[in-house]
Amino acid sequence: MTQRQQKIEEVGRDSLRKVLDVVKSGWLVIVLAALACGAIGFLYSALQSPTYRSTATLYVTSGTDDNVQSAYQGSLASQQRVSSYTWLVNSDAVLIDALEASGLDITLSSAKAAVSASTTPETVLLNISAEGTDRDQTAALVNSVSASMADYVTGLETPTGGGAPLAKLTIVTPANADAGPVAPSTTRNTALALLAGLLIGLAVVFVRDRLNNKVRGEQDLAILADAPVLAAVPSDDLLKKQGLIDFSTGATLAAEAYRKLRTNLSFTSVDKPSRRIIVTSALAAEGKTTTAMNLAAALAETGKRVVLVDADLRRPQVYHRTGGMGDVGFTNYLKGDGSMADLLQPSEVKGLQILASGPQPPNPAELLGSKKAGQGIDNLSAMFDYVIIDSPPLLPVTDAAVLAQWADGVLLVARANQTRLPDVAAAVEQLRAVQADLVGVVLTDVPTRGGAYKYGYYYTSSDVMKKPGFFSRFGKKKIHQHQNIESALEPASTIEVR
Repeated sequence: MTQRQQKIEEVGRDSLRKVLDVVKSGWLVIVLAALACGAIGFLYSALQSPTYRSTATLYVTSGTDDNVQSAYQGSLASQQRVSSYTWLVNSDAVLIDALEASGLDITLSSAKAAVSASTTPETVLLNISAEGTDRDQTAALVNSVSASMADYVTGLETPTGGGAPLAKLTIVTPANADAGPVAPSTTRNTALALLAGLLIGLAVVFVRDRLNNKVRGEQDLAILADAPVLAAVPSDDLLKKQGLIDFSTGATLAAEAYRKLRTNLSFTSVDKPSRRIIVTSALAAEGKTTTAMNLAAALAETGKRVVLVDADLRRPQVYHRTGGMGDVGFTNYLKGDGSMADLLQPSEVKGLQILASGPQPPNPAELLGSKKAGQGIDNLSAMFDYVIIDSPPLLPVTDAAVLAQWADGVLLVARANQTRLPDVAAAVEQLRAVQADLVGVVLTDVPTRGGAYKYGYYYTSSDVMKKPGFFSRFGKKKIHQHQNIESALEPASTIEVR
């Protein structure tokens, strides 16, 4: 297989995968649309009055059967006549006579609309049918029209000089009132309505997907930012309430996602590690502060000395989410009220200290772009292994872009199904304009239904080793090898099993 053929197959698989993903994400809309249309079709059929159809079959005879030739000629004449008789069934003469003879309370126009005639090709059979809401009346009308038609043909085919008629109609199967309704077909109408609803639901889902300009997954974010997705943090109600994860209590999905962020971050630049990292987003409420806090805590879990700096001087969030004091912090240092060491506050996480924002200034961008701000970051970098900086969002203000000159790299955060793709593109362009190093992106609030998180199970090292059959399946040697590799990368106390 050539390389071109392989690319074509990959494109085809990606297209099919995307279609399946769109259908999977919008399955509820599709199901609801199908059920709604199916219910409408069912109710429409249920509210309609039933329609009954009755049919009588008549045999057309022409000529005599004295010899074979006469019988053959008579058969041909009957076939020629039967097609003409289908037109005579709805004639005024036949219907008026039928209505008078039957005494049915039906108008001539209604009878014409109800009665029809048909014939089977190459036969001498004439079928007279009628449809109506009254089953008995419909059958009586068909039988009356059949008798009237037979009489009318007899008179029509009798020669002027008298004698036997040249053709006649004989009723071989009279209409009866035992047939069930022919309309409405509730099953068929409901099935067609369900199919129509299914198609409508699919159309809505694909149109919505076409018009949707929000970040839906890691692939959208990676392509647009032209940077690796370092972590996808699943939606977690506990995380939304507390903000800061207690990594010592266990290995939740969110905790493992931040550990993955920690690990991937260490590989983004092996020769020149990013130790001063700005965490920002395109707009507010996309999870940047939560990401900054938990990244700092995850780094501190490995035994590193970490400081979390609240550089959002407009809407600071770190201090009250970590239980610190917000009126003493970064702006105090910028005003010359004290050194960095004097303004640091301890946190509940071992190895993590907090530098709050301090009093809110009237000119945040100017302060963050000052040389003293750069000197303060340098001082913190000399004191700690990692400096994690929570900054304002990029698009509303220029603070983060100005602050980027003092950092080794920028981590861009986006929220799944909320952050707009144009906003991500604008944020990336703003970082490029100031020549900031975008080390990676983080996707937050990822739905946990299905996807990568549905089948992920996490255990602590001790829990894994206690599982029955663990040693027999993997062997003690492999376990020790795994632990040695893991400790070489980072001293985390978890093993991920999928």
